[in-house]
Amino acid sequence: MLNILKYTFSIFLFMTMIALSQSEKVHSGPMLSYIDGYGTQIWFLLDRSVQKIDVDVRDYDNDNLIEYSFNVPNDYDLNQIPFTIAIETLLPNTEYIASIYVDDVFLQDIDIFTKRPHLDDVQFLLGSDFDLSSSRMLPYMTETYSDFMVWLGGHVSFSFPITLEGILSHYIELRKDDQLDKFLTSVPQIATWNNRDYGLSMNSPFSLKDTSHIAFDLFWPNSSKKTYNYTYFDYGVYQRYSYNDVDLFLLDAMTFRSEDKSQLYGNKQIDRLFQEIKNTGATFTIIASPLPFTFETNESFLNYQKEFDYFLYRLEVSDVKGVVLLSANGSSGTMMNEYKFKNQLAGKLNQKKSLFEFNTSPLNMQNYSLVSISGKQGYRIFTFETYNQNGNVIYRKSLYENDLRIN
Repeated sequence: MLNILKYTFSIFLFMTMIALSQSEKVHSGPMLSYIDGYGTQIWFLLDRSVQKIDVDVRDYDNDNLIEYSFNVPNDYDLNQIPFTIAIETLLPNTEYIASIYVDDVFLQDIDIFTKRPHLDDVQFLLGSDFDLSSSRMLPYMTETYSDFMVWLGGHVSFSFPITLEGILSHYIELRKDDQLDKFLTSVPQIATWNNRDYGLSMNSPFSLKDTSHIAFDLFWPNSSKKTYNYTYFDYGVYQRYSYNDVDLFLLDAMTFRSEDKSQLYGNKQIDRLFQEIKNTGATFTIIASPLPFTFETNESFLNYQKEFDYFLYRLEVSDVKGVVLLSANGSSGTMMNEYKFKNQLAGKLNQKKSLFEFNTSPLNMQNYSLVSISGKQGYRIFTFETYNQNGNVIYRKSLYENDLRIN
């Protein structure tokens, strides 16, 4: 009996040593990004000693196996390497389990649920402007059921002078925080940036903008299919994410803005937005930005009058349904604004046409928000809630599908 106990303890000790060894090799992650009908991406922060990542993906119903193997380069000679792998060739409406191995040693299993064709309730978390004081909310956010998390910028901020090494150092130290890592690995994450994680002024040299974009791309594995082609004249972090009967468009309010207020998002981004909106067919079309659309603040889209008017015009002629605007960088806590369209001929407000915008309270105010979409087909309900640091609701507003028509 004593020998059996010794043997059992030896096995336990051996497995513990392996687990500790793996925890030293993986400083953060695995973090899922978007999940569509055919695949996803998984992000890690790895020790420089890691040579490869292997992933075995099986579907629950048929036990079919897809094997992936990735070599881990260290292009920037870092002690901790941000690394993203793409899991592709999956099937819609399928539940998978992905077994992850680091240098041939098992790390953990994660579940992947690809896009479903049937109508379901949807919930996603929303926040911006994170700092260390926000950490007290992370356990509540981790425990809140959600399909994904949307970051409206401000995940990290940089000190000057801006260098690639400095930006990477800030990201790495933040991602090694245990509480943040637990949250980031609990639910898929997608993000855009604001002035904090962009870190540059409008007049910064293009080389610095290039540097800032490279760093963002290393730590946020947004789908390359949903961003601009990365070329000298046309790049950014705009993306579209379709989930159930929701189409979410995350705008890039940093890359293309001009000092003279002539453009905030730029012609190419606006045109691409409305080109894709024509094909949406979603119950709710959510357009999200790190800056307010219709609230009167210094950073509001209202200040870019010509581009704002063009945006409204394209919305009116798009025949899109269920439009809701989401934004951050407001002057106080969560608020909703109902913006009335003007009658272009009479110059008066059109009482039958409204845009609803929710401006969310930032995470550094010890608040986080949750969007919920529920109800049967034809009678879906959009609900926006904000919670405080104790997990209590401090704001709630619901809008009905039929109330969100602008045509």
